[in-house]
Amino acid sequence: MNKIISIAAIFTLFFGFTGIINAQNDTWCVVMKQGSHAEAYEHKPEFPANFITEQWKKKMYITELTYDGSEWWVVTGAMGYSNQAYNKTKNFPGDWVEQKWNEGFDLTNVEYGGGEWVVIMTKGANLTSESWGKRSSFAEIQEFIKAKWNDQKDIIDLAYGNGEWVAVLANGVDYDKQLYRWEETFPHTWVQDKYKIGYNITTLTYGEGFWLVVMSKYTTQLAERYQTEGGFPAAFVEKEWKANKRIAYFHYNYEKNLQNSFDEYFNAGIKAANEEDHELAVYCYTEALKVQPSHAICYNNRAWSKYLMGQCSGALSDANQSIKLKANEFNYHTRASIYLCLDRCRDAVNDFDMALSLSVKKESYYYGDRGHARACLGDYQNAMADYQKALTIDPNNQDYKDGLAEVKSKLTANEAPKITWDHPFKDFTATTEENYKIKACIQSKAAITDVQVTLNGKTFVSRGFGVDDDCTQSVDQSIKLVPGKNELIIVVKTAGKTTSSEKRTIEFKATAKSGNYHALLIGVESYEDFSFRDLEKPVKDATELQSILINNYTFEPGDVTLLKNPKKEDIINKLAYLQDRLGPEDNLLVYYSGHGIVKNDVGYWLPSDAAKESRMAWLSNAELRDYMNGMKAKHTLIIADACFSGSIFTGAYRDAEEFACEEMAKMKSRRAMTSGANTVVPDESIFFKYLSQKLKENSTNCLSAESLYSKIKPAVIYNSPNNHIPQFGVLPQVGDEGGNFIFRRKN
Repeated sequence: MNKIISIAAIFTLFFGFTGIINAQNDTWCVVMKQGSHAEAYEHKPEFPANFITEQWKKKMYITELTYDGSEWWVVTGAMGYSNQAYNKTKNFPGDWVEQKWNEGFDLTNVEYGGGEWVVIMTKGANLTSESWGKRSSFAEIQEFIKAKWNDQKDIIDLAYGNGEWVAVLANGVDYDKQLYRWEETFPHTWVQDKYKIGYNITTLTYGEGFWLVVMSKYTTQLAERYQTEGGFPAAFVEKEWKANKRIAYFHYNYEKNLQNSFDEYFNAGIKAANEEDHELAVYCYTEALKVQPSHAICYNNRAWSKYLMGQCSGALSDANQSIKLKANEFNYHTRASIYLCLDRCRDAVNDFDMALSLSVKKESYYYGDRGHARACLGDYQNAMADYQKALTIDPNNQDYKDGLAEVKSKLTANEAPKITWDHPFKDFTATTEENYKIKACIQSKAAITDVQVTLNGKTFVSRGFGVDDDCTQSVDQSIKLVPGKNELIIVVKTAGKTTSSEKRTIEFKATAKSGNYHALLIGVESYEDFSFRDLEKPVKDATELQSILINNYTFEPGDVTLLKNPKKEDIINKLAYLQDRLGPEDNLLVYYSGHGIVKNDVGYWLPSDAAKESRMAWLSNAELRDYMNGMKAKHTLIIADACFSGSIFTGAYRDAEEFACEEMAKMKSRRAMTSGANTVVPDESIFFKYLSQKLKENSTNCLSAESLYSKIKPAVIYNSPNNHIPQFGVLPQVGDEGGNFIFRRKN
């Protein structure tokens, strides 16, 4: 020990690099570097917004900030910056960062505290090619850092909060080399060793129970001192200020002081769950997660209690997070049970498979529960094998005996055929075509003796029966409708059993002049990839539009489809279905509300299964235009309420004038209306507010899409926070002939 002290003392004498160490309770660390610029710091329970504003007036800008569990601490300095802005929000403001980058700002500081992220953006920091990444574990954020290091970028800042890591890297700093260290206690020895070979501390934070310190080599090494203490080292700061040093970095590790609180809540949750008081258990686990938001077991336990209370949707979110943090046999079994509760039988089977593959001791309930999932899926043969395996482990379990008896009876019984409608897909639809094509798939394990189609109670003689794909038999035939409502049923006979399909009602409007009105309404607010922030309004807005179209305009309920949080496959399947169903006089409205994005000048809609690191599930403007091009409808209108939605007009021209409403109804049209240009739009949609308002207020029988747009545009511009300008125009290269989509009110 004497030798170490001696070396440190000699090093300090010549270079001024050392740390004042208080290893009893390293909750504060303050790093000070040589400098003589003006500097100030403030701390308050509420975020010191007024202090920051006053400092900005003096050209003093934020250089560092942290949260100590009860107060915000902020440092400002005369750094030669030209401007600065900050955003304080519950979810990391990625869209805002992108916006500020476009305005010439750099991301200079990130911190989490009091349940919110605080992001500082600065002009004049001279950073280039900046990137940020958010990950759910330190292992994942390390991979992100290594990838950016390979691109010759350096760490600018690191932060941890709410179970997530954020890293910021860029070019433009005066570093030759960079490395980092993470330890449960502050890595004093490592820091001292790196001081001796020319490194300085360039950022630090705490997360997942570890101190993380980043050190870099400047072109010229700077004199530096740091101090760790249980409280803020004000005396150290004052002393070093007088020695021409300034606060460069500081951080408070309040997680240590919260550990006891986590243990109390977590253990109380286990106790409550064992006593079957699951409401109390959920409360305790929730409080525990506020202290340690990346605790996989706590998420799993809360998911199980929610599941046992029947709150399966909320339980699924917790199970997903538990698996994302640390996958194991227990949380896969938990999620599989939740999938069963939600009737997602195939997903349940897949997760039970994972639980068994990870399990060392194959518990009987793994097999019994998977047997239940396989029976739900209709896989009775494998379900029987699972129940038999479970009974070899637990031979007296009555649930397994009952399950085995049930699947055996289904295997030996004459199962009823399954009849699935393709056209018409919905219970009710309308058409202007007298000859209507119907299609259905019949699946039966028993031999089919007869198939009949009844139209309005009378058997319809048809030769349209055959084998199609995986169907035992299929119905594929055109039928002649009578004016008004037509009722259609398929009857399938097997040995000793007659099965009828669901009834389909088709309304034939023989006198319709403008064709049928169809709508596909898409609202996406919940995303499987946590990289995309969930939204609050899209499903609500799409549901409201559905009501307006059906109640106020000539859209029949059976012709309006609402997709809530669909995957890309769901959207594509519905567009393909509409291509098959729409006739040359029909009209189609497609509405989308959700996230939008532009990459390499290509615009995309983001369905619920979109992943940030893969574009496989993104729906591009080009794909959408291809489907619109294939529609037989006379008029199509896309209304997009999303960021960067204006990119759909790439290569298009904008309308300059509007002709008489009824004249435009005669000509083919392919139009689009968007909430903005290639810009970010807010979650609280001003655009939808006025879209719905103007549609409700309209009293004319012939309202063109362009007239609707002209009513919406000024209201949105004058009332949106950033003067967003809605867009209206022709979709390029999809066959527009100068017409327009017409909204017709109900009589």
